[in-house]
Amino acid sequence: MGLFWEIRQYQQIGEAKASAARASSKARDTAGELRYLEGRLEKLNMVCMAMWELLSERTDLTEEDLKNKVQEIDLRDGRADGRVTQKQIRRCPSCNRAMSRRHTTCMYCGSTNLQGSTFDGV
Repeated sequence: MGLFWEIRQYQQIGEAKASAARASSKARDTAGELRYLEGRLEKLNMVCMAMWELLSERTDLTEEDLKNKVQEIDLRDGRADGRVTQKQIRRCPSCNRAMSRRHTTCMYCGSTNLQGSTFDGV
């Protein structure tokens, strides 16, 4: 019985090592994804700052105007949570069927005259 116990122990050790290797690989992949997303966030932040500076320099808009607009957009989904939630269902203007916000052509009737937001599908 001792031999079978030892064999089982070695098998469990091998499984634990394989599991640890998979977890380590997944952690490296996740860290890479995180670095990528942080880079994108920094670029988007810089673009937003540039847009705001251009707008404020060339118009009479103020920081208060910006804060009010951010709050208005935040509350569109009924919650002040700092997030934008797209809950509205988009409908085809030709056949009135529900559509994905990502598509520019209706999959039911083929209509291409679909006007959505600039930010649909982003």
